[in-house]
Amino acid sequence: MTAPLSLVCRQARVNAVRAIIDGGAMWAYEGTPPATPETTTAALLVGRIDLAATAGTVGAAGNVATLTLTCPRVAAADATGLIGWVRFVDSAGAGVMDLVAGIGGSLAPAIFSDLQAYTGGELQLVSCVISE
Repeated sequence: MTAPLSLVCRQARVNAVRAIIDGGAMWAYEGTPPATPETTTAALLVGRIDLAATAGTVGAAGNVATLTLTCPRVAAADATGLIGWVRFVDSAGAGVMDLVAGIGGSLAPAIFSDLQAYTGGELQLVSCVISE
């Protein structure tokens, strides 16, 4: 049975995620995410975006705890491909969380200016909100 948690507890959990990814990175891949962030993927790594030393701010939207990343974040694409998902990694490169990627107007938590990336071209994360 899943026990409902208070907003304060959910904010504490989101704060813990932020503490783990602070100074880490977001790796953008083609395709769909694997079962867990610990699962090695054979998907094409399109690009890597470094996260800020303090990756974002914790807040609330109604009764939902949120972690809003500091954006925009920009990097050069490592490969030509269509971004389907992202993996957050800690500062040592260990997988923490996988999220679906999208463009503005989609319901994806990780929003890019364009999902189609080209080697050496701009890879721009426009917004990312992790909710609990």
